[in-house]
Amino acid sequence: MTLSIAAGEVELLRDALDLAADVPVALLSREPFGDGAIAGFEVTPPDAAPLTYFVDTSGRVVAEETGMLLGSPAAPECRIWVHPADPYLPALAPAAFSQAAETLLARLGVSATAPPRIVGYRAGRRAVLRIDVAGGVRWIKVVPPQRVDRIVGTHRRLADAGIPMADLVGWSSDGLIVLDQARGTGAPDVVWRPSALLDAVDGLRAALAVVEVEHPARVGLAERRDWYAARFREATGADPVGRVAAVFDEVAKAWRDDEPRATIHGDLHFGQLFLDDAGRISGLIDVDTTGRGDPDDDAAAFIAHAVASAYLTPEDRDARVWELARGALSRWGSAPVRARAATLLLGQVLGAQERGNPECADDLLTLAEAALDPAIEVGRPDASDPRRT
Repeated sequence: MTLSIAAGEVELLRDALDLAADVPVALLSREPFGDGAIAGFEVTPPDAAPLTYFVDTSGRVVAEETGMLLGSPAAPECRIWVHPADPYLPALAPAAFSQAAETLLARLGVSATAPPRIVGYRAGRRAVLRIDVAGGVRWIKVVPPQRVDRIVGTHRRLADAGIPMADLVGWSSDGLIVLDQARGTGAPDVVWRPSALLDAVDGLRAALAVVEVEHPARVGLAERRDWYAARFREATGADPVGRVAAVFDEVAKAWRDDEPRATIHGDLHFGQLFLDDAGRISGLIDVDTTGRGDPDDDAAAFIAHAVASAYLTPEDRDARVWELARGALSRWGSAPVRARAATLLLGQVLGAQERGNPECADDLLTLAEAALDPAIEVGRPDASDPRRT
């Protein structure tokens, strides 16, 4: 299986910036967005520091353009911006620079002792910045302004229902939400037992399910599945073939679309959890995606993240994470859940191929196949596996 970077986005970027052919342009990320995608590229001009540019083909209208535009503001065909001037997150650029950030934070009663640092970013969707303050750490979440009220309301609803949440410090209508440090220690930094962690996650999912919220979760796994298939098709000029086609076929057979029936996190994995000294969940973060949805989506997200994390963990330290992935598949691995988990892993296959890492893509495809098949124990792919290309 081979897949090349979508040349159209690269050429758009090169033309817009008038880049010479020998200037390196490396794909960093690509995610479905609107009717297209947002792709991030690192551009390294001669004798200059690398810059990150984003090419947006979503067709979405923004309140204010922050870069170059092809088409018109009312009917955009493509826009290009340099990080952090994200037109969907107007508070990101000022929050990322120390002097402007000080002013923004002072309005929310926060006095920083060092400039903010961006520690997480998904173009068009959200950014997370860490701020050192006297006596500790606070976190800025930057989101589209129209989503602030819903996220704050969801946070309060979950906290009132007894879900362990970090304290809300303040928020503003331009898209800033400031949070205190979650209680406990992040699960990736804790020596948990897989079975005990899964027990804790079961308890959390049950507690979430009965919290009353009205809005849908922001998951869209069916849309992602179709988008991934389209990207494979675009790269090859034909429908997916071979192993990829077989995975898509098995996913389609097992897929089930039910009406939303419970409150779910929407992006649940062990990186979203904080634990206390007894291994209990003492903090849940990133509830931007929380809402009414199919509980299978949370199970699939947890499984896919655990599988990918185990694969990325060095082999001398990966046994516990593989055990977690196997345990999650054993507990929650119905055919529809496995189809969703395999879909998420196909997205990682796509990303690895587009970044020019076919070996990683092949391994992740092997893991997607294993996640689909209850007869296969998921584990580090073997180079001698006859399915590998």
